[in-house]
Order: sequence, then structure tokens, then C-alpha cells
Amino acid sequence: MLRSLPKLEPASEADIDELMTWFPDAASVDIWGGPRFRFPFDRESFHTDSRWQEFASYCLRNAAGEFAAFGQMGYRYGRSHLARLVVNPDRRGQGVGRKLLEELIAVARTNSDVEAIALFVYKDNEPAFRCYQAMGFEVQDYPAGAALQDRCYYMTRPAD
Repeated sequence: MLRSLPKLEPASEADIDELMTWFPDAASVDIWGGPRFRFPFDRESFHTDSRWQEFASYCLRNAAGEFAAFGQMGYRYGRSHLARLVVNPDRRGQGVGRKLLEELIAVARTNSDVEAIALFVYKDNEPAFRCYQAMGFEVQDYPAGAALQDRCYYMTRPAD
């Protein structure tokens, strides 16, 4: 079990290099970044497709400084929106995903205007879906005009 994981910190563009190694094939990057995310990618396309400039990007590092997880946050459909959440493949199954969500939710709560937090998850991504449910997210009606309704669930939870 990963213990004493530090608080969330802003990701730097230098983190892109390691983050890119977590996606060895088109399927893995599709689950994380969606069908418009190019594969194979290079640093420039990865930066663009991850929408680095549009979303606040965060990472978790363990006590040894290892990059353990990554996530982004923005505002969509009237809610604080979590996007591109991923745990280092070497750290999956150790509670890191839950810690990432706890920290991102805490950041979202600092905005007094936020009443709910939302995310999309592929219907066949069972590990992520179960993690989100355990953190209080529930499947809601799909936002009008949002893509991938046939492949994804839209989940929300109260910010408080």
C-alpha cells in the first residue's frame, strides 16, 4: 500500500515526458484521452491533445518523488470537471486513484461557486467506474451535445 502520499501539486510541462510512457498503445491512450487523442504521439501532439493549456493539470508524487498519478480539472456543463485521470501503471491497485480523487475534490471545493463535480468514464472501464462510485460519483443524464454518449457514462457528485 502506498502510504503518506503528499498533497496534490501542479504538474509541470516536464512531467509530460514521463506521462507519455504510461500509454504504450492506441487503446490505452483512447481510454485516457478519448478518441481524438492522436497515437502514435510526440511531445507536441501529446501536449496539444491533453489540452494542457485549457485544464489545470495536477500530479501526485510519493515520498521518493515518484510520479504516481495525474489528473486535470476544468469547468464544463456547469460543474467542476475532472478529466484525463490516470495512475502510474506501476502503482495501480494501491489506493493511488482514490487519493488522486480525494485531492482533486478538495481543490474543487475551494471554489465556492462549485456545487457539483463531474467526469466522464468509458462504460467498459470497470476499475475506474468502481473507483468513482466508491468516491460518491453517480451516473447522471448525459449532457446535451456531449460526445460519446454510447460509450461513456457521465457521473457527478456533490462538491461538499
